[in-house]
This record gives sequence, structure tokens and C-alpha cells, in this order.
Amino acid sequence: MRKSPYLADDDRLGDVLSAIQTLGTYRFYKLTSEQWSTRIAGNASLAKHWEQVFRQHSEFFRFSSDDAKVSLVLRRQKPKLFDVDSLEIVTRTERDSRDEEGQSRITRAPLGEGELQMLIDVANNLHSKALQDRRDSRWWLPLVATAFSAIVGLTGVWLGATLKSSPQEQSSPVVEEEDAASD
Repeated sequence: MRKSPYLADDDRLGDVLSAIQTLGTYRFYKLTSEQWSTRIAGNASLAKHWEQVFRQHSEFFRFSSDDAKVSLVLRRQKPKLFDVDSLEIVTRTERDSRDEEGQSRITRAPLGEGELQMLIDVANNLHSKALQDRRDSRWWLPLVATAFSAIVGLTGVWLGATLKSSPQEQSSPVVEEEDAASD
């Protein structure tokens, strides 16, 4: 059985939730791992850690075709109609009428509160399932403990019976009879 990435370390669920919230609400929907690391943790030097989180949790995150940028899967499904400067949705006509620089300021809209909550619930459920699967994979421990206890008990009974049935040399006191022929 393959180990769940949710059990990779104690902080994994927190990392996934932080990434979901950040990638789901930031103005731009895709950035490099270094840029997301700065946004999430305030430290670009943790980019390798965040890249690992993104790669191991493909249920939420995807890399671009050139493998340079990361985005949230759900957010990628939204059309590119969000103006990052005005924080408003624009029409396709308005977007298409912009010059190249103006179009670069259009991205996919951030997730709504309900969408974020849904992803958080999914992450929590996946983490809970991973914990339950780990517990369930240990089904054999009580069986082994019971068998071991039974073997120890039977060994004790056998040993007790063996010792009881073995001949024991008993020393009996020798009583010397006094000679009755004493004067």
C-alpha cells in the first residue's frame, strides 16, 4: 500500500490548506513555486518544499505545460476575465480589445468563499481517510497480540504440567532405631 502524501509529515494538512487558500484568492492564478512560496510562507527559499506539496497533491494543484508555474485546478476552470487592477470581471469583448500589456492584467477570477470551503472540506476528508486507512492497515496487530498471549499461556500450562508430573526426589528423614537391647 502506498503511503498517502497527507501522512508525509505532521504539517502536511496545514500546508495543503494554506496553499489552497493562497492559490485560490491571490489576484494572479498561476505563479512559480518561488513566487507562491513567498506568498504563502513569506520566504522564497522554501520553494522546494512548496513544489513538493504541489506535486504530491495533484488533486488540487497543476503545473503548466512548461512545468514552470503552478495553479489551483478549480481556478483553472474559470475563464480569463478577471482584471487584477480593478478586481472586476470584464467581458470577452473588453478583454480582447485590450493591447498585449492590458491583456496580461487579465487572469482567472479568485475562488468564492463556497468554493474555498469545498476544497478545504475535501482536503480534510482526504486527510481523515488517510489516517483511517493507516489505522485499518494495522488490523493484524490485535490478532498477533492475542496469538502471542495464547502461546505464552499454553506454554505456561505445559510447563506447569511438566514440572508437576516429573519425579521428585524427596528426602525422608532416617529414623535410627535405638537398640532395645540396652541394659
